[in-house]
Amino acid sequence: MHSLSRILLNRNKVLVQPAYLVAVRHTSAGPPPSTPAKEGSLTYKYEKFIGKWPKVLALHRTVLEGSRWCFADVKMYFRTKKAVTTGQKKLSDLTVEELETLVQMPVEGPKMAIVTALLPVPLSVYVFAFAVIFFPRLVLTRHFWSDEQRREFFQLEVTKALISGEQLLSTFGSPSPSDENKLKPIDKLDTSEMLLLHGMHSMYPLPGAKRRIEKRMEALRALDNLMPSAIDGFNERQLIFNCYIRKIDIGKKSESEMRDSLRQYVKFTSRMPNNVYLYASPLFKQK
Repeated sequence: MHSLSRILLNRNKVLVQPAYLVAVRHTSAGPPPSTPAKEGSLTYKYEKFIGKWPKVLALHRTVLEGSRWCFADVKMYFRTKKAVTTGQKKLSDLTVEELETLVQMPVEGPKMAIVTALLPVPLSVYVFAFAVIFFPRLVLTRHFWSDEQRREFFQLEVTKALISGEQLLSTFGSPSPSDENKLKPIDKLDTSEMLLLHGMHSMYPLPGAKRRIEKRMEALRALDNLMPSAIDGFNERQLIFNCYIRKIDIGKKSESEMRDSLRQYVKFTSRMPNNVYLYASPLFKQK
């Protein structure tokens, strides 16, 4: 259970200091840094009071940390999207963190919209706490999951996506990357093929999804270009996330194994035309 795992990992911090958990970066690396509650403030007093029940305090902080992280990603996404749309920046000008939000927002957007809409609602923290305990994967986004849950839930999504991808390729006669003519561009797919494509990209079949998939692929290719210089600095959480968004099997891979997989993926897809890159994940799986 999410709250219990966090309690075990942070038990000493919970008992000693009534302050939010701190991380140093956004998006795949974790939530933005927070300012510890000032001694004597209402937040400080509240956390000190619920500190009598360490599990409750740990759950409270999990919700607050996840909320900050989710909201920070939403702000970065809209800021980045505006900069690209207005021509202030090109995709090649963006950082790893900015590109990660462009890649993942089409997937998590519906859930994140609900979360950010509920954040200002009084007592919503208790709604999120309930979801953290009972429905973390179905209701909440990765921002509220533990590291163990992220690995587990992301692998489930990767498995489902690759199954959809393999089924889609089978409708084309299971072509190889060199069989470019057999791999249909997105505007030539029929309804059943589009549904499999949505599944392959872990996206809901909502209006405008075709355009969002195209934009997601553009951002992902730009992110691929940054991998050679960035990958050695990734921590385990970032490696898991970057395998997930490319639908690369995670399983129980070590950090070095995930780095190797990402390097192989980038090399394998580097010269693919766009209509082939659309199917990169299942093609990489079967290579």
